[in-house]
Amino acid sequence: MFVCVFNAHAQKIKRYTIALTATNPLGAMNKYGGGIEFRFRNVAYMASYYKYISAYPGTTADLDMRIYLRKRWVYMPSNWSYQNYLYVRGIFGSAAFVGPNLKVLGYSNTDKCDDNAYVGGAAGIGRRFSKGAFFVTARAGLRYVALPELEAENKHLYRLFYVTGPGSVLECNFQFGIQI
Repeated sequence: MFVCVFNAHAQKIKRYTIALTATNPLGAMNKYGGGIEFRFRNVAYMASYYKYISAYPGTTADLDMRIYLRKRWVYMPSNWSYQNYLYVRGIFGSAAFVGPNLKVLGYSNTDKCDDNAYVGGAAGIGRRFSKGAFFVTARAGLRYVALPELEAENKHLYRLFYVTGPGSVLECNFQFGIQI
C-alpha cells in the first residue's frame, strides 16, 4: 500500500531567490520560450518571453507577480515540496495569421494577415513543486487579450486566436527549470 506523509515544516527548506524557467516541451509544436523569476520572501516577479509558431506566429512578453501562500508542504519519502500561489500577469505581443496552417479547417492558402499588436492580462492559481535546484510549476487561470489595431475586415481571421492562440481565454501552463 502506498502511503503519503506530508509535513508542514517550512523552516527546513531553503528558499530560492532566482529561477530560470522554460516552457513545457510538450507544447513545442505551438510555442517555446522561457523566463526569469526573482523571489523576495513570498512575493515573486517573473519576466517571460515566448515565440509562437503555428497559425498565429509571433511573440509574447509578459510580467507576472506571484504571491506564494505561506504554507509549504513536503512529501517526506522523496523530499519534494510544493507551495501554492496566486498570480496576476500583464501580457503584450504581436501575432500574424497564416491560413495554410489551418487548411484542415477550411482556410485557403491566400488567407494571411500581417503582425497585429495585442495587450492583455491574466490571473489564476498555481502550484510549484521543488526539489533541490529543480522545480516544476503548474498554473491555471483566465486571460483577456485585446487586438486594438486589428482592421474590421480581418477580424474573422482571428476567431481561433482566442481559443488556441496566444489570446486563449483559458490558460493551463506547465514550466520547469532550475532555482538558485
